[in-house]
Amino acid sequence: MMDRSISALRTLRRGEDDKIFWYRDDLHQPYPISPMGATTLQKHVGWGFQVAADQTSLPPSHGAHLKIHKGRMYIGFALIDDAAVIHERAPRFGALVGHCLEHWDEYYAKHIGEVKSGLEVINGVDGDSLSTADLLTHLQRSEAINRRNWEIHFILMYPADALYMELEAFCQGYGMPEKDFVSLLKGFDSMPARTDQELWRLARLADRLGLRRVFTDTPAASLMAGLSANRTAGDWLARFRDVLHVHGNRITAGHVDVIFPTWKEDPTPVLDTIKSYFRRMDDGWDYDRARQEVIRQRDEAIASFTQQVKPEDKDRFHRLLKVGQAVYAYQEDHGFYIDQGSTAALHNVLMACGRRLRRAGLLGSPEDVFFLTFGDVVEILGDLAKNEKIAAYHHGALVPDLIEERRKFWREAKTGDAPLTLGNVPKTMTDPLAVKVFGIVDDILHPKGENQVAEKLEGFPGAPGVVEGPARVIMDFADFPLVQSGEILVCPYTATAWTPLFLKIAGVVTDTGGMLTHAAIAAREYGVPAVVGTWNATNSIRTGDIIKVDGGMGVVEVVQRVQRGQAAGVPLAV
Repeated sequence: MMDRSISALRTLRRGEDDKIFWYRDDLHQPYPISPMGATTLQKHVGWGFQVAADQTSLPPSHGAHLKIHKGRMYIGFALIDDAAVIHERAPRFGALVGHCLEHWDEYYAKHIGEVKSGLEVINGVDGDSLSTADLLTHLQRSEAINRRNWEIHFILMYPADALYMELEAFCQGYGMPEKDFVSLLKGFDSMPARTDQELWRLARLADRLGLRRVFTDTPAASLMAGLSANRTAGDWLARFRDVLHVHGNRITAGHVDVIFPTWKEDPTPVLDTIKSYFRRMDDGWDYDRARQEVIRQRDEAIASFTQQVKPEDKDRFHRLLKVGQAVYAYQEDHGFYIDQGSTAALHNVLMACGRRLRRAGLLGSPEDVFFLTFGDVVEILGDLAKNEKIAAYHHGALVPDLIEERRKFWREAKTGDAPLTLGNVPKTMTDPLAVKVFGIVDDILHPKGENQVAEKLEGFPGAPGVVEGPARVIMDFADFPLVQSGEILVCPYTATAWTPLFLKIAGVVTDTGGMLTHAAIAAREYGVPAVVGTWNATNSIRTGDIIKVDGGMGVVEVVQRVQRGQAAGVPLAV
């Protein structure tokens, strides 16, 4: 009942669906999905998977399906088993990869340029100023642009990851494992990195202007009011508004769901992050110096490896390295424009729709719109455009109870038990993207118990280095302010919204993900040891535990348990 209330069309049904391998997507949506998120973004992700697999002729896969089970999103991998079909598709995909090897910059610029243009169309319209009929048209246009953006997401991803793996294979041929070869790629420029740099500079500016006391003594929720009343804060606030104009179109939570507010709507998490950087300054850490050290390490690793490459292989190596660095940067950069930017743009349009429905007396608050489906909103706006009086009466008998029912299901799903895998679970994972991005290795296909408590955990060696210190378990974006400088972040996953935390943590451990997951890439960029894809870190570790993270070996050990009662609220049963 819960899943069908969210989307009957996309409810996972045991029987026919058991022919497919289904995997709970904690990497992108680790919590229950909203009805609106399921019928917009998640619908578009599944469509994008399949459009891109067809257009690129991806040999081993038709893409993926997305369905709901117990309120959670599952990916159904549509693997191709017919060797003849794979053989027929391989040359076309190979030709695309060959083209991208020589022309990736143009290929990426063309597609991301289309994304940026679409976002300008969405963001350039004030939905509140439109007639109801025009608002409906704007909503439908925005939804179509969002779907196209997800097509582009995977049209870029498939050749990008193929090129990454081609460089990886080259380096492995010279005895360099993946955990070492990624050191050749780090230190890139990206929009998420620029965002982090801007927040660091805002913290430095606040310190120079003598505003640190205002930050530290004022709760983040009222900090904007406190700064506005401070005569010396004018320059800082102007700079802050400029930063939000460029970098504030992102969903606070970082999930693939439209229900969450953006930084522009609620800058509280940004202000909390800036406040937390003061201690990092006092510890002597500097953003620009740390980035330069990462670049120095990269250049040193490239020079060392190049000496090992045979003369006849050097030209190919340098071509692969150049494109490898570019597609590696793409892994983060596209998230700014698509995963976050496109989600935020659609969220803003839906909020305008929510305000319109509230004005008609159909919603208690604009945010209630996220407990309707896209089809619901299209129908209601269409009726309001025809006859607002009748539509308000007609839907007044339909909408409020439906929203409360769905909200109840959504809340209940947070404590539900949705299994990690379902359906036709393969004996081994043959899809390299499932391994690289999602971290689906054979042990995950047949889990021994993701809810078991362990003293030693193993995962992917996400970023090199060894660190020992106190753990901070964060299950949700709302707890970002709890992260203290020098702690080791333990979490289900990270996304671009989490990146500012990497400027102050000493290490990171995640439940989900592989070597191309956000947590691993971001950790390498800031020289933070990381182990990803452990699957039971948040169940095994609690805040305050002293843990040792070996990012080179992919091992996490609990060195000392925090005393019971010292870390209340952290979900762990021992």
